[in-house]
Amino acid sequence: MQATYSKTIEKPCGFLFARWSAGAKAFELSLPPEKRVIADPYAPYYAGQVGMTMVKAMAVINPSVRKAIALRARFIDDYARQSIEEGYEQVVLLGAGYDSRYLRMSEFHAVRVFELDLESTQLIKKALTRRLLGKLPANVTYVSIDFSRDSVTERLLLAGFQRHKKTLFIWEGVTLFLNEAIIAETLGRIRELGTHNRITFDFVPTELIDDATDYEGNRKLIELCASIKEPLTFGCSPNRMREILTGVGYHNASITSMREANLMYSGSSAIEDSYYFATAETGGSDNGNGLLLSDGSDSDKTEVKLYSASGRLIS
Repeated sequence: MQATYSKTIEKPCGFLFARWSAGAKAFELSLPPEKRVIADPYAPYYAGQVGMTMVKAMAVINPSVRKAIALRARFIDDYARQSIEEGYEQVVLLGAGYDSRYLRMSEFHAVRVFELDLESTQLIKKALTRRLLGKLPANVTYVSIDFSRDSVTERLLLAGFQRHKKTLFIWEGVTLFLNEAIIAETLGRIRELGTHNRITFDFVPTELIDDATDYEGNRKLIELCASIKEPLTFGCSPNRMREILTGVGYHNASITSMREANLMYSGSSAIEDSYYFATAETGGSDNGNGLLLSDGSDSDKTEVKLYSASGRLIS
């Protein structure tokens, strides 16, 4: 590795954020169907009481945080469906947590799935999945990894990853716990795995990490994460993320703000813009300026197909 993170990523409390993420999606099921951003019937199981308790606690600090997780999952769902429809045969989940796409999305049943995560989190995920299904799904390969120490390339190749197959990489809810060097290196290693792959991931603005914003409850959020030994450590502007992606050879990138995503899925931009959702490709040609960056007015940006919360194509 080019750089070693100053704080180990392998922490005993890592599973809490996986529970929290599942709980945020489970909460959507309490809303009327027409109000749901995502419909994940397995989220309550993976969230458990711990996850639902965390969601309630976070709602007091900042109600937008839960919505951000639901929007993130929905945006990635749509991009994943679109990619698989376009011939992508492998999906790699970097920091899979308690993700249930392998169960709730029929598209995932026909592709090879690699779930990469911390060993401590993954052991619990596998135990819960065995209890739910009686066995682990045959098309899913579980690979333990610490992004601060291990090579994504080496871990995947040892697990049976096939370079010649078009692959979608999903990096959900991870970057804000890393640093720029690790993120750039991980993106670079993925780029080395082929020139026909795609990635989608999320990141937060620098101001959120530095507590230099007036986001509702931001300081309490930072203090909460630090108290369970999962400090928020990486934020980035869209322009800087564009530079990072360009620097390691990505093309056709699009960055969607949380406001844009909320407008897409909820019909309103009235939400704190505290998250960004990115997509990019490892090969192909760019638009002459390196990358496409969404500012809400890019007519040339690649559009993500929209599906209903249950997965039906709507546009």
